[in-house]
Amino acid sequence: KHYYKDKQAEFIEHWCITYDPRNASQQLPTTMPFLMFPRQREFVAFLEACLYDRENGLVEKSRDMGATWVCCAFSVWVWLYLDGSAVGWGSRKEQLVDKIGDPDSIFEKMRRIIEHLPAFLLPVGFNSKEHSSYMKLINPENGATITGEAGDNIGRGGRKLIYFKDESAHYERPEKIEAA
Repeated sequence: KHYYKDKQAEFIEHWCITYDPRNASQQLPTTMPFLMFPRQREFVAFLEACLYDRENGLVEKSRDMGATWVCCAFSVWVWLYLDGSAVGWGSRKEQLVDKIGDPDSIFEKMRRIIEHLPAFLLPVGFNSKEHSSYMKLINPENGATITGEAGDNIGRGGRKLIYFKDESAHYERPEKIEAA
């Protein structure tokens, strides 16, 4: 467990999963190991630099580049390894942030990643029924959290170590969110 404390990309490649339902028509696995391509590894380094340098970052993404999956896996790494950290996630609609059972929602992606982690990487005392609820993940071992917000409420939920705003180009009132 200690080995991955400063190895975010290796943690993602060794232990995280991704999901592609389109594989089902080809009789291929829909859940598979998250083997990143070089640009995704660069993205992890960018996220790490933003985190430790306390800088803002902007990512212009296209479909099928795995940016949201990378950010979800990175969020899980922060949740596991940075004691007392608070990660925030926001999007224009609540169901995009969290819809239980919907693999397109951000929190369901993180739940699936956590669900597939080996027991020795899970926080001591973690129980998904108790520590994984609607738009909230709690690490009982170190006090870290991942929380979600939607619409004009993005950014009003308190202080965060790192905050991910998904699909910002589609926000109805981005000036309110920036003001928060």
